[in-house]
Amino acid sequence: MAGSSWLLIALLALCACGPYPRDPEDTLEDVRGGVLRVGAVEVPQVMQRSDGGAVGPEAELVEAFARSIEARVEWTWLAPDEALERLERFELHLVAAGLRKGSPWGGRVGMSRPWRGSGDTARVLAVPPGENGFLVALDRFIEARR
Repeated sequence: MAGSSWLLIALLALCACGPYPRDPEDTLEDVRGGVLRVGAVEVPQVMQRSDGGAVGPEAELVEAFARSIEARVEWTWLAPDEALERLERFELHLVAAGLRKGSPWGGRVGMSRPWRGSGDTARVLAVPPGENGFLVALDRFIEARR
């Protein structure tokens, strides 16, 4: 009887946790069908400003991801640290800044799987800290494009 009690407790605990992964700030739910607020940083041959938007391979990736979740992109051009600080405060949904996998910001915000390259020089996107559902959706999108 004691063994089955532990099993019941474990099952109840798992059910109480809800779906995994979760977004404590509901980023994916807020963005889907709405606006994807992107902090953008100009990086030669990766991301440049254009009339009302952005061009380059990272910009194309962000625009395609937004379409996949039926969102439109709102670009905000910032300095790298300002973009990442605003992301950390949940003022942005994504930062596209030519970031590399080994960025020191990796301990403060979420980093996507590499969308280009490999190792510590691989290019990644940044998402708000703890928004794991949003990060998983982005990672799955990136993986499907590779």
